[in-house]
Amino acid sequence: MTPAPIPKKENNHSLKPLDQVASARRYVAAASAPATRKAYSSDWRQFAIWCSGRGVEALPATPAVVATYVADQADAGKKVSTMERALVAISKAHQLANAKDDPAKHLVVKETMKGIRRHHFATQKKAQPLLFESLKTVVAAMDCEKIRDVRDRAILCLGFMTGLRRSELVALDVEDLKCDRRGMTVRVRRSKGDQVGEGREVVVFRTGGPTCPVAAVEEWLAAAGIAAGPVFVGVDRLGRPRHQKRLTDQVVRTVVKERARAAGLEEFERMSGHSLRAGLATQAALNGANLRDIAKQTGHRSEKILSGYIRDADLWRNNVTEKLGR
Repeated sequence: MTPAPIPKKENNHSLKPLDQVASARRYVAAASAPATRKAYSSDWRQFAIWCSGRGVEALPATPAVVATYVADQADAGKKVSTMERALVAISKAHQLANAKDDPAKHLVVKETMKGIRRHHFATQKKAQPLLFESLKTVVAAMDCEKIRDVRDRAILCLGFMTGLRRSELVALDVEDLKCDRRGMTVRVRRSKGDQVGEGREVVVFRTGGPTCPVAAVEEWLAAAGIAAGPVFVGVDRLGRPRHQKRLTDQVVRTVVKERARAAGLEEFERMSGHSLRAGLATQAALNGANLRDIAKQTGHRSEKILSGYIRDADLWRNNVTEKLGR
């Protein structure tokens, strides 16, 4: 008797074609941080609207259309970095649509961007660094009897000493902070340069002075009654902390500018949320720290950017005019 055929064992891990597509899309979506995806979506909408207003196709777009678009955006005063991000969004849209060609990578677009960078390089303004002496001036001008001032002092001192990006600063939870007699260990769970979420730790020492980041944060948490959840939250007009209402990174920018202005710093108009991070990097360079140690604190992965801070610091360090006329 012929034995019955053995049925093939189904592979429970296999996916149907439609499931495979859906799974792939989920992983594609997870490849970028939510803020990045939001930015790309906005960039693509702007490009599509621009194309619609001129009666040209956005998808697929021709290299000439894309080149004209970035030139138009440059004339409108957009930053080079904004246009570069828009090109990435346009490129991704064509790739996901299985378009035959990627217009954003065409030579005419590359040459147009090359010309834009040359003509607009001088207009790209760096954030004015908030150096340590200026930080002390700003903190001294604050009224630490007011809870909003207590919070803002913690933002400024911790933001400066850690060198965190403003998005990293407002993303901190109480659970990310560990204090001991020496100082504080800050756990950065995810950052712009760490899309896979490996995380990193940054330490700051207790300094005992008015700019001590550990004391500033401890005082804020105690005053606001925060024991868990977001470290930095909103404060209403009556001075009541809005628990669980996490600050946005734009609030950090506002705090830096408003506090610098209130302290009478002449350069406050050129300051931004990046001034704390730039301030630490520049101050560290002025104090003689090497590139590796600065990057260890700030999390910079680009030596080119960090070298810029050191060059700025070197303009003032050991300058030949320092002792002339004394």
